Amino acid sequence: MAFRLEKLLYLRAKEEESLKGELSRIRTEIRKVEGEIDSVENSKKQIETQLRTGTQTGTQVAFFIYLIKMYNEHIGNLKLRLSELRLLEEKTLQMYLEKRTERRSFEKLKERYIRAQMLESDRKERIVIDEVALQKYLRNTSGT
Repeated sequence: MAFRLEKLLYLRAKEEESLKGELSRIRTEIRKVEGEIDSVENSKKQIETQLRTGTQTGTQVAFFIYLIKMYNEHIGNLKLRLSELRLLEEKTLQMYLEKRTERRSFEKLKERYIRAQMLESDRKERIVIDEVALQKYLRNTSGT
């Protein structure tokens, strides 16, 4: 007799794999955004360093200040995106952990079912062996 919940076990395993892939994609995106934030902050620091040298004209100073403002806005947007990604990562991780727990529960049920089937099969086999041995004994004792 087949395990009746096999399809559910298979479905949970597929859902778990799907969420694992999604989690991996989100974490890759987080690393990408963090790298971009670092890059933009480094560019901003270079502009600030150039601004501090004091060898620029008034127009260049105004342009550098405008660039720094744009960098700050871009960093703010990236940090907002990063916080959204972290929330999504946390939510996806929770769903993944739930699916993994469900799959493990189904696997344990399957193991118990298989163990019970093996015990039942072993019990039936012993009964047959005992009957054969009893018949053989009765044949031997009635023949002597």
